[in-house]
Parts: sequence; structure tokens; C-alpha cells
Amino acid sequence: MKKQLVAIGAIFVCTSLVWGCGNGNNNTSRSAVDQPNLNEQAQSWGDPKRLEASHLEALERMEKDHIHRMVSLSVSTDEDQVMTTLERSSQKLEEMRPLAEMLQYDGHPALLQRIQEMSGDIEGSKNAVTEMKSKPQAGKIKIQSAKTDALQHINSFRDYHEYVQGQVKMMNKQ
Repeated sequence: MKKQLVAIGAIFVCTSLVWGCGNGNNNTSRSAVDQPNLNEQAQSWGDPKRLEASHLEALERMEKDHIHRMVSLSVSTDEDQVMTTLERSSQKLEEMRPLAEMLQYDGHPALLQRIQEMSGDIEGSKNAVTEMKSKPQAGKIKIQSAKTDALQHINSFRDYHEYVQGQVKMMNKQ
């Protein structure tokens, strides 16, 4: 059990560091208020349910950040940036998968289920963007319209995937 706690702790620290470096915030000076309480971290490593909940929250923050980046881009002119963001999202999910599998083994499957759902939506979006790029009229299709109203409902990888697929269907009808 002690080895397992150390392993979970090490994975938690590594993923926290990786996520901290990749969130686009280069502010390295943080106040003491922003620093997580080490005692709380130690407690969460010993409590799989708490560990799972903290990682689910981290997934939600990452998803919102990446969705915000993608909806501000145009697939016709920024498709490489869209694909890069989707790839980065996939990588972050894969980095968390070993911890999620360990938590599932301990009877806490929510994190792994969420990772699998998000991964499927990201892959679907990648396929839709690739299909859009292959269409001759792809230059006319923009993910972000002149009015951002069409994008206000996009809060998740699933919403984004459904929106992009809808754009592909419209292209196929034309």
C-alpha cells in the first residue's frame, strides 16, 4: 500500500508539473495563496476518491482552456493550430491515463471513463477537421462565424465535435 501511495503521489506531482507548464501561463512567481497546501496534497494521495475528484477538476479546466483556444480559430486558415490544440489535448489525456487506470483498479472509474469519452470526441474532431481540409470549398468554412452566438454553446470537446461535424455535413450537402 505504501508503494502504491508513493506511485500515485509521484504521478500526481508529474502531471501537475506537466499541466502547469503547458497551460500557457508563464507567470512563475506565485503567491503563497496560490500554492497548494502540502498537507492537503498528502491527504489527497491517501484518498483515491479525493485524488480522482481533483484530477476531474483539472480535466475540466484543461478542456475549457483548449476549447477557448479552438473556437477562436478558423479551420480554413488555422487548421494546423486547431490540430495542434487537439493533439495537445490528446497528449494531456494520455499522460493522465495511468493514474486513471490505477484509480479504476481501486474502485474509482470516473476519471478513466471521462478520459475515454474526451479522447473519443477529440479523435472525432480530428477526423472532421481533416475532412474539412480535403474539401475544395474548405476556404469558405470558418469555425468562428462573424457572430460568436453560434459558438456560445461550445463548452466541451463533445460540443466542439458535434459543431465541426455539423459543418462537415453542411459542406457535403453543397
